[in-house]
Amino acid sequence: MLLFLQILVVLSIVILIIGLIKPKWVFFFMKQPDRLTVTAVAMLLFMTAWTGIAKLTLKPKERIAAEHAVEDSNRLQLDR
Repeated sequence: MLLFLQILVVLSIVILIIGLIKPKWVFFFMKQPDRLTVTAVAMLLFMTAWTGIAKLTLKPKERIAAEHAVEDSNRLQLDR
């Protein structure tokens, strides 16, 4: 799955570059393809792929440690 998402990132960049030069090559089924549509589709593919990569690779922080850190930072320093 991770390999598929990495390929999708590269593919979205290729679609963006080719679509900005010749939009008709990317959207061959449309009568009048424009660069804005190509850019929007490439950005959606790119963001979707990076979100999937982040979801698969990043591990969430431990909740207990985060709660203690916030609790300790909110205490008043009265012993100064």
